[in-house]
Amino acid sequence: MNRTWKASLTTLLTLAATAAALLPAGAAAYAGPLGDERGDVAPASDRYILRLQRDEAVILTAKALVETLASQKPPAENTLGQVVFKLEQDNAAYRYREAIRRQQVDLLQVATQTEIADAVIRDAPADLAIVVADTVGAWRSIWHLAGIDEFNLVRIHTRPLGSAAPSDALADYYRASASHYQIDWTFLASINFIESDFGRVNGPSTAGALGPMQFMPGTWAAYGGGGDVNNPKDAIDAAARYLFLSGGRRSMDTALFAYNHDNDYVAAVNYYADVIRHDSAWLERLYYWNTFG
Repeated sequence: MNRTWKASLTTLLTLAATAAALLPAGAAAYAGPLGDERGDVAPASDRYILRLQRDEAVILTAKALVETLASQKPPAENTLGQVVFKLEQDNAAYRYREAIRRQQVDLLQVATQTEIADAVIRDAPADLAIVVADTVGAWRSIWHLAGIDEFNLVRIHTRPLGSAAPSDALADYYRASASHYQIDWTFLASINFIESDFGRVNGPSTAGALGPMQFMPGTWAAYGGGGDVNNPKDAIDAAARYLFLSGGRRSMDTALFAYNHDNDYVAAVNYYADVIRHDSAWLERLYYWNTFG
């Protein structure tokens, strides 16, 4: 019997219990098998489920600390205390971002292994299964769109956190534009993420597309409403207008295909929109993916 593995498993079980305590009310903890017929080797998919539950627990704990510090006031008339308090806030925010990035790495490891991904989606608690199915589906759609068929070669390429508008400001833009055009705001968030990583890569693309929603110049002239293609609010509003006029209220898939003529693109937008719709906190998760700092 491998005692090292048994010790590691004990640690994982402890973390899983922590995750269960921190998950939202009603979320079930994983209670599947932890060993094979010999009782000393846990299937890889079970270990990934525990790892992803641990990631979720760490994210929720880090987020709670960020919110707690945000609700407090720095020491009055104490310059050193104010500096220390600001450092505590910055460190907590960084740990929160790093926890999200750790989760992305673990999800990517699942996504690149087809049999493991299928088993995790099948055996994980419902909320986790939805997240894995949506993120794996989105990634694979993007990989197919890019002509990538060797998933094991996929790597996360990070870029600086800055240059994108704050996530809460973007969320306000999505909701306001979607409400005006009576469409689901999560599609706008998904497009913004796929097209430009929330405005971190504004182009021009190799095809000449510009801005956080990646409009071709001619399309922008027709739908931009006289705004600035590089302004996130103007670009998001123009995207909502385009989807609406392309029949988005009747069939969002048809409108998305008009936005980008590829079924894999349509699928990717749907997958990311679905995970945000399932849990709006995932907008912030995607916002910190692929970043450093």
